[in-house]
Amino acid sequence: MDRLSFSIGRGEIFGFLGPNGAGKSTTIRMLCGLLSSSSGTARVNGHDINRDPESVRQNIGYMSQKFSLYKDLTVTENIAFFGGIYGLAGDRLRKRTGDVTAMASLTGLENHITGTLSGALQQRLALGCAILHEPPLLFLDEPTSGVDPVSRRAFWDQIQKMAATGITVLITTHFMDEAEFCGRIGFINAGRLIALDTPTGIKHQTSTDSLEAAFIKLAEKIT
Repeated sequence: MDRLSFSIGRGEIFGFLGPNGAGKSTTIRMLCGLLSSSSGTARVNGHDINRDPESVRQNIGYMSQKFSLYKDLTVTENIAFFGGIYGLAGDRLRKRTGDVTAMASLTGLENHITGTLSGALQQRLALGCAILHEPPLLFLDEPTSGVDPVSRRAFWDQIQKMAATGITVLITTHFMDEAEFCGRIGFINAGRLIALDTPTGIKHQTSTDSLEAAFIKLAEKIT
C-alpha cells in the first residue's frame, strides 16, 4: 500500500473497487487484523490493527469471495461451529441461530447439508455466519461472485437493511450495478487510492455517464 488513507462512517456502505492485483484484498486483510502494516497504522472500531489485532478480529465480520463454510456440515452445524468461534453459547446462540436462519431464508432447511444448497443460499448462510456475533463492522470481499442477478439483488437488499441498523459495511465488487448502491466508493490502483467520492461524484470526476466507464478510466490511472 502507498500512503493509503480513508475513513468510513457508522452505517455507511463503502465500496472498495479496483482491478485485480490493485491491493484490495491486502488492505482488507490488514483492516481485519490479519496482516500488520509496514508503516503507518489504522484503527478499526477504535482498535489499532498493529497493537491490538485480536480486538479488531472480535469486533468485525468477514465474508470472503470464496465460500468459507463447511459444505459437508448441515446449516445448523455450520452456524454452531462459527458460534463457538465467536464465543456464543446457550440462549444467545439459540436466538442468533434463529435470527440468521430467518435472515438467510433457510427456515425449514436447518438439517440440510450445506453443499446441497443453491449457490445463493450458501452465500446467504455465509453472510449469516459473518454477522452471527452482531459485529458493528462487516467486510465483504466480492460476496456475490457467481450468484445470479435476482439473488444478487436480494443479497443487496439484506446489506442495505443491515446498514440501516447502523452496521458499517466495506464491500469489494466487480459488478458496477452493485457499486451504485454504495454511499461512497474508493478506487484503488497499484496500492494507491486514486478516487474517493459518491457514485455520482466519481462519474462527474471522470466525465463519464456510467461507473463502468469510470472504472475503465481509473484503472488506467496511476498518479
